[in-house]
Amino acid sequence: MTKNRLHLVIALAIGAVVLVGGFFLGVQPQLASAASNREQQQSIDSTNDTYRAELARLAAQSAKLPAMRREAAALERSVPSSADTSAFYKEVDGVAASTGVTVSGITTSWAAAYTPPVAETPATTPTDAASPSAAATPSPTTTATPSTPAVTAPVTDAQITASNFSTIAISIDVTGSFEQALAFTSGVQNGERLFLVNDIKSTRAETTDGSAADGSTTDTPAGSGATTWTLSGFIYVLSDAASAQSSQKSESGSGAAADASSTTASKG
Repeated sequence: MTKNRLHLVIALAIGAVVLVGGFFLGVQPQLASAASNREQQQSIDSTNDTYRAELARLAAQSAKLPAMRREAAALERSVPSSADTSAFYKEVDGVAASTGVTVSGITTSWAAAYTPPVAETPATTPTDAASPSAAATPSPTTTATPSTPAVTAPVTDAQITASNFSTIAISIDVTGSFEQALAFTSGVQNGERLFLVNDIKSTRAETTDGSAADGSTTDTPAGSGATTWTLSGFIYVLSDAASAQSSQKSESGSGAAADASSTTASKG
C-alpha cells in the first residue's frame, strides 16, 4: 500500500468517526428534543380540548341558569325552610275566592319531626294441621308452609331525616257545593305550597227543620242549606321541628309554649 492510499484510508476513517460523533453529539439530541416537544404539544392539545369542552359545558349551563333559579325559587316556595304559614293562608284564600267556597276556619298544628316510612311486616296465617284419621293407626299430620304476601317498600330518600325535615298538620273547613269543594281541593293541592290532603269529611246540608238530607240531625244551624267540607293534610318545612316551631311562634307573635297542640284561625 502506498503512502497516499494510507492517508486516504486514515482520512476516510477520521471522517466516519466525525460523522458518527456528530450524529450522537449533535443530531440525536436534537431529534430526541423534537420528539419530546411533539409529545408535549400533543399533551397540551389534549388538555386544551378538555378545557374547551368544559367551557362549552359551562356556557350551556350558564344559559340554563335563569330557568334553574326559577325552579329553585319554586321549590323553595313549595317546601320552605321556615313554617311561613301566613303565605299558605293567603294562598288558601286565593283558591277559595277563585272556586267560590267560603273558608270558615283553618287549624294548624305545631311542626312535628319527620318520620321516614317503614314497610309493614305482613302477618302470616299458618295453615291448620290435618286432623288425625279415624283409623287405628293415625297418619302423620302435615303443616303447610305459611305464605307471605309481597310487600312494596315505601319510597323515601335517606337524605331526608328528622334533623332536616318536619311536617305541619293542617285542617281547613270550607262551605260550598261538591263541585266547588272538588275544585278547591285540586287548587290547594296544586298550588305553590306543597299541601298533601289525606282526608276529606263533609257535613250534609240541612233542611229547614234542622235535619240532614238523610234524616239524621247535625250541629249545623237549621236552614243553612250548605255543605261543610273539612280537608286534613300536611304542609312541609325543610328544617328540624324545633326550628319550624320557632318560626311558627315568630309568625303568630304569641310566644306560646312549645307543647301547645295547635292554633286555629277563624275565617269570616
